[in-house]
Amino acid sequence: MTVDQTGQSERSKPALVLGGGGAFGVIQAAHIEVAFEMGFRPQIVVGTSVGALNGAWVAMNPDRPTQLLQVWLGLDRLKLVKVSPVRLVSKLARGPMSVATNDVVMQLLSQHFAGASFSDTKLDFGVVATNLSRGEKRVFREGLLAPAILASTAIPGVFEPVEIDGDLYVDGCVTASVDLGAAAEMGATEIFAVNLTPLPVTSRPRTAVGVLRQSFSILSSASTQAVEACLGRVMPVHVVRPDLTGVSPWRLDDSAGAIAHNLRLAREALAGVFDKDGHVAPGGTCWQAARPAYSSAESGPPSIDRYFHRHAQRQAP
Repeated sequence: MTVDQTGQSERSKPALVLGGGGAFGVIQAAHIEVAFEMGFRPQIVVGTSVGALNGAWVAMNPDRPTQLLQVWLGLDRLKLVKVSPVRLVSKLARGPMSVATNDVVMQLLSQHFAGASFSDTKLDFGVVATNLSRGEKRVFREGLLAPAILASTAIPGVFEPVEIDGDLYVDGCVTASVDLGAAAEMGATEIFAVNLTPLPVTSRPRTAVGVLRQSFSILSSASTQAVEACLGRVMPVHVVRPDLTGVSPWRLDDSAGAIAHNLRLAREALAGVFDKDGHVAPGGTCWQAARPAYSSAESGPPSIDRYFHRHAQRQAP
């Protein structure tokens, strides 16, 4: 059920699209809070993987976006998968369909969305998952939230696929890491998206794993850029892409001080993205700029500490 609490015209349907990225979701949450600070009020929310978790909170609680970061703060120093990379590869080769249980997501669903369905959301909400049985994307928009979000966050080979209506589902990032197209199909007239896919590295890969990682990163980036370029011709679209080079999506090592740091960086990144009424400002998309701008005083791209402030004091954001 969609209830217009934004005060915007019925003909205006701003959409918030949230991509996948594991523990990077805390950075995504900071960008969501800042977007609301700047007056952005989505009527449509589309989430993939961790973006489905963040998106569910926004869709259920559009009047309390700032509390999303408090949820993340409660997961301080969390390890999403308690397996070393070497043992992970070994288990993937020998194991059945997964090497770990999706305990973190199940815990969050139990705490915040127990028994909730799509009909309970205050904003039009879509959860993107991949139908492994049929080899296609599915955008869940009805039924219980929990199974859809579990399916969207089921990293292939790491977490067990989720069975819904007789089909197996895995992470939505397999088919659409930042599903701008779903937002358009749901009637969006403008789109603000947070893409958590790390930028493709430009160095020469030295291993087979490096070749695969770089290839999939390029594939994901190219797909998002193509859709963004097309939609940007017919509506305002802005996809913000934090520089996450060198940061692990598997482990959340954050603090209240780090969250405050990430909020400051989000405010810098989103300056000028929205007009005075909170709409996505026209003027093209942002994907052409490969990396976020940084000051001339810096010798290069932002370091890991830009988004994970290692020496931050534990203080309220």
